[in-house]
Parts: sequence; C-alpha cells; structure tokens
Amino acid sequence: MPNASVLAHGRYLLQHEMRHSGTFCMGNRLVPLLYLIGCQRCGTNSLYADIMAHIKGARPGHALRGEPDFYDREQHFFATDSWAKGMGHYAEHFLPCPPQSANYQFSIDATPAYIRRPIVAERLEQVLPSSVMGKVRFVIILRDPTDRLYSYWDTFVLAGTGVNSFDNWLKLVMGKTKECQRQHGDQLWPPPTSCDVDAIEGVAAGMYAYQLIYWLHRYDSHHFFLTTFTAYENEPQRVLRDLSVFLGSSSDLLGTVRAAANPNSVKVMGGMSADARRKLGDFYHEHNAQLLHVLNGAAKMGFSPSLKSLGIQWWS
Repeated sequence: MPNASVLAHGRYLLQHEMRHSGTFCMGNRLVPLLYLIGCQRCGTNSLYADIMAHIKGARPGHALRGEPDFYDREQHFFATDSWAKGMGHYAEHFLPCPPQSANYQFSIDATPAYIRRPIVAERLEQVLPSSVMGKVRFVIILRDPTDRLYSYWDTFVLAGTGVNSFDNWLKLVMGKTKECQRQHGDQLWPPPTSCDVDAIEGVAAGMYAYQLIYWLHRYDSHHFFLTTFTAYENEPQRVLRDLSVFLGSSSDLLGTVRAAANPNSVKVMGGMSADARRKLGDFYHEHNAQLLHVLNGAAKMGFSPSLKSLGIQWWS
C-alpha cells in the first residue's frame, strides 16, 4: 500500500469526473488515462510528437520547476521516488480541465521505462478511481531488439570510458547477462536486482515477451495498442489513425502524416558488425518467437497496421 501522503493525494481526496465527452479530470487537472509505456529507443518520443500534432484532443503536459524539460512528456511518477509526493504533485504536470462544453481532450504520460517496472501496474490501480480503470489505455512501440540495443549503447554507453567499441561492450554485457540468467532463469523478469543491473538492462529490455505477459496478467488485452518502429516509420498515417480511434478520438487526423516525426533520433549512423548482429540474432531468436506467441494469444489487443505487418517475424 502507498504511504499516507500518497493516499491523501490519491483517489480518496482528489475529486474526479468522467465527462460525457470522454474527458477525464482529477483534482481539476487533465490527468492521463493514457500511458505510452515503452520501449526505450523504439521511437516513443517521435510517436508522442505525432500524437500531439495529429490526434484531436491531445494536450501536452509540462515539467515543474527544477525538473528536466523532458518531464513535459514523461513524468516517471509511478516508477520513481516522486511517487511519495502524491497524486496532487503528479496532477500539476497537466493542464487544468477544460470547460464542460469542450470536446474530448486527453493527456498522455509517455514514460518508456514504465514497461520495465512491475510496480507501475500496481500503483496505477492504487491511485486511479476504480470506476475509470476500464478506460485506462496503454500504447507500446517495439523494435527489433538487436537494433534497439545498438541504439541503447549509442545513447547511454558510448560516452563512457573504454566502451567506444560496440563489439567489446557486447562481449562484456553478454557475459554478465548469461551469468545472471544462470542465477535467475532465462527470462530475467522481474528485473533481478542482485545482478549487475547497469550491465544487463540494455539486453534484458529487449526480451519483450515476459514484460508483456506480466502486463497482460494485470490488464485485459483490450487495454493495449501495439505497433513497431518499422511499421510506424513505413505507415505513419495508418498507425496514427488507428491509434486515434483506439483512444476514442476521431479517425480524422489533424493534417496529413507524411512521415514519422523524428525517427532518426533513435537511429545510429554506421552499422554494427556482422558478427555482433549474428550473436544478438541468435540470442534473441527464442525470445522473439515467444513474443509472437504472446501476441497471437492477445485476441483483443490493438495492432497497427496488423499483427503480421508489424514485421516481428523478420527480426534478426
């Protein structure tokens, strides 16, 4: 259970209403029922930008004083110590509720680390009113885990001393990952804390199936919309239109989506070595197969453009 300060600012004291338009208000703020929960380095920032630009009713959040600028889109509240500040603090990141006469409006918490934190699913149920839990929606964008790991290294590791070679870094982290698997099992879920977390996180985050199994045990599959980086880049108009309908907005977008907002932000100039790609392909092969098995069993999940066109079967 959350501590008293969280409860004092959670569902028990913050007033809330679900309007006829579909707009949800809590503490007189446009608190999200929509969460873009992952995955890091898969194009979440680009997808968030397109949601803001093209889906009717989308409203941005904002960082509070002293917070980094990216807290306007990803608040990290449910996965960090910010949780202790309570829902009143969380609600301040979002705009005041619109007038009763306004059309449907919504906010989004686009924190891609949420999918990796089991406690997030638990905390949502603790502070959101039970009457609106059926309206909660989760958006997930995935990517070939081999390419995702290369982008992860480029963004989070490359600046470190002695890790300017992806192949050398990969050899190090794969050794630690396999040792952790020997201790905790192949799935590495929930994320084990007794291993070298900083070393294995990049690899383990690409093992999507077990993360989704957990979330699908907490929420029915109709709460989820899933696409992939490739599908989104190839058919942004279709993905945004499908997502808009999933969110309860109009299938008529604001303007034509001719290209994804900024897909190059997660791409790495220059390719990885053939040896590194082969090793990662071998490692992730069974995990990708398990992912397809999970998705084939999620009958009510929203896929865009379709499950087959996500391209998971072609991942290296």
